[in-house]
Amino acid sequence: MTEIAEEVIPDSRDANVAPIKEEFILPKEEYELPAEVQALPKRERRGMNKSRRKDMKHAETRIRAAAVRLCPSVIQPVACKFGEKCNCEHDISAFLEKKPADISSECPLYDARGTCPFSYACRFGSAHIDESGKQAEKTPEKPYEATTNCHSMKIQVALRKHEYDFGKTEKALEAIKNETIGAMWQEPKLKLDMKKLDGKKYLAPLTTVGNLPFRRICVDYGADITCGEMALATSILSGAASEYSLLKRHPSEKIFGVQLAGGFADTMAKAAQIVVENFDVDFVDINMGCPIDVVNQKGGGCSLATRPNKLHEVLAATKSVLGDVPMTVKIRTGLKEGILKAPETIEFMKKNPYHLPDLITFHPRSKEQRYTKLANWHYTHPVFEAAKPVPLWVCGDVLSWEDYYERLENYPCNGIMIGRGALIKPWIFTEIDERRTWDITATERFDLLKKFVSYGLDHWGSDDAGVERTRRFLLEFLSFQCRYIPVGILERLPQRINDRPPRYQGRNELETLLSSQKADDWIEISTRLLGPTPEGFTFIPKHKASSY
Repeated sequence: MTEIAEEVIPDSRDANVAPIKEEFILPKEEYELPAEVQALPKRERRGMNKSRRKDMKHAETRIRAAAVRLCPSVIQPVACKFGEKCNCEHDISAFLEKKPADISSECPLYDARGTCPFSYACRFGSAHIDESGKQAEKTPEKPYEATTNCHSMKIQVALRKHEYDFGKTEKALEAIKNETIGAMWQEPKLKLDMKKLDGKKYLAPLTTVGNLPFRRICVDYGADITCGEMALATSILSGAASEYSLLKRHPSEKIFGVQLAGGFADTMAKAAQIVVENFDVDFVDINMGCPIDVVNQKGGGCSLATRPNKLHEVLAATKSVLGDVPMTVKIRTGLKEGILKAPETIEFMKKNPYHLPDLITFHPRSKEQRYTKLANWHYTHPVFEAAKPVPLWVCGDVLSWEDYYERLENYPCNGIMIGRGALIKPWIFTEIDERRTWDITATERFDLLKKFVSYGLDHWGSDDAGVERTRRFLLEFLSFQCRYIPVGILERLPQRINDRPPRYQGRNELETLLSSQKADDWIEISTRLLGPTPEGFTFIPKHKASSY
């Protein structure tokens, strides 16, 4: 156990207040909190909206139940499996009369693919219906790149019938039990040499907001390495379709990994075996840095590092089934603030080569701290020494190209992973490549959101359900996007990630709207891109104070 004092970072600006030019700051009376927020006691105005997932899910279920749906048998060569009990519409003319008005005259799927798989059910359907009322086809401007890792149905069925062959995992677990693991072990030649990735731009795995459309946006701006959202090993083994969607990969993601979370060797190794045997991935990451209580209470996330026996079993069993696929781990400083346990954890992982990670990513924050303070990069010195010769990448509070290169120059690490910085400004990867601060215009930011919507509709679909799923994740994205402060209204650069701005107006109406921290304004932006929200629509920000 190592105790290290917090590093003091000198700065002449006011603590945690962004330096906005005076002419853009709004008087306090021009900005009022929503009435429902003002009615709460002050201590209840902050913190997590813990029931939001349930509330939004209930609203989504009610909306889907009230919506008119076209039976797939009408547009696909399949028979209706519900017969007379089917509650979907079978008459196209009747469906079109009841269907909500189309959103626009352009269908992203039709433009990209040359045909829209949702046919008449598409919310942009008028774009691909000819004069005779039939579905039209065309040749797209460039070949369509289909998402990969989508073939999970057979695996899910095999799991539910208990027919999946886990012989490889069972063999590894038996060797661990008999303490013979590694007796005949030979290090395989890995399909990806993690030591050759130094200096590449790595987009961190981000729960909820690190979805495939968002990763595509970051790749467009220059991200080199991407990793899927945290997938729970137990959910993969239960055959949950939602968890398998986290494994999907777009062809533009040249180096792509999957992150698994869990606290027991059998579930982690089985999930890893499924991933490498059935999906196209370049590495598998073991989550040992998630601070969420529900994950830690089940032995995963940060708590896994505090259980040496389980850690040994998880890493040894997982690496045994991965074969030539590299295994990486993501860790934090430890559980308690000010107590550095990471070097101790790394030294334990290095004891045996058969559970040695091929790359370690380090987030210099504790589980207890969450994001209340700046990441303590001073911790990277002892952690880097402990990690040798394993490559160490570090993540924390990088929001500008100046931050990126200053960290690389002053702290020991093989590379930098970017998380919240990419959520706030995905173009950070372009800034890093070009070593310049991009004063991106509001129109350019809105075009970025248009592209996200296009990618979202391609991923989730362009029917009612797909449009509302895209809207939901667009709103999650906007809850981070609004934290970006336009370069032209700052007195000093660069923007720091923990600086809250005073209430301000942008250089035009759209810039002001994009900078709003009100969820109602985020919904207004979504209506400009995806049309009006359905009756009963609900979006609750993750935090009671909206974006923070």
